Amino acid sequence: MGRDDILTGFRQEAKALVHVASGLSETDFGKPTPCAPWTVTELLAHVVAGIERVTDGLTVPEPATAPLNAVNYYNPRIFDAQANIERVALAQRSATAYPSGRAVVAALDAAWPLVHDSARREPDDRRLMTRWSVGMGLTDFLITRVAELALHGLDLAAALDRTPWTTPEAAAIVTTLLLVSGNPDDLAPLDWDPMTYLAKASGRTPLTVDEAAHVKQVGVEWIPLG
Repeated sequence: MGRDDILTGFRQEAKALVHVASGLSETDFGKPTPCAPWTVTELLAHVVAGIERVTDGLTVPEPATAPLNAVNYYNPRIFDAQANIERVALAQRSATAYPSGRAVVAALDAAWPLVHDSARREPDDRRLMTRWSVGMGLTDFLITRVAELALHGLDLAAALDRTPWTTPEAAAIVTTLLLVSGNPDDLAPLDWDPMTYLAKASGRTPLTVDEAAHVKQVGVEWIPLG
């Protein structure tokens, strides 16, 4: 999958999230999310910070190597307990900088076009420095940003009791990212729609006993996101 396809998924998913979030009330912004202890505002602030890391990474010197890719970016040795504590606190602090939930949405709506246009101008082999001070190819990093938008979109949909709005373009990218082994077509007997697939594959919705047995039987394995 080339960068143009990934940028299309990024653009479509960001626009869908902004569209939904723009219609929320301030009461909605204060609701709890499945990503405890974050509220909707705090989760959105986390998403904004996450996509801004693209432009942040492009403003520092390019690393000489890029040992991280889209899959091993989610290494549990990086996302350990202490890192998660810091990540939770950072989003909460970031959210306090916004006077309202609508201000967070405005920040998201301003951030994603900058990320999109900056990445589009870069050469195919461009590398950037991640927040972990490890180099990563820009295209691979963009895949993880699509995952942030899509998977946290599922979290927000659950918090707001809404049908998920994940776009087909983003769903295809994240489905490919999550798959470690096996063929997703072998899961057809489970009759999952794309949103259910993403929720199950990412661990957001637990597998039933029968689903787990089938997944194991056909040899499908996904990235353990934790």
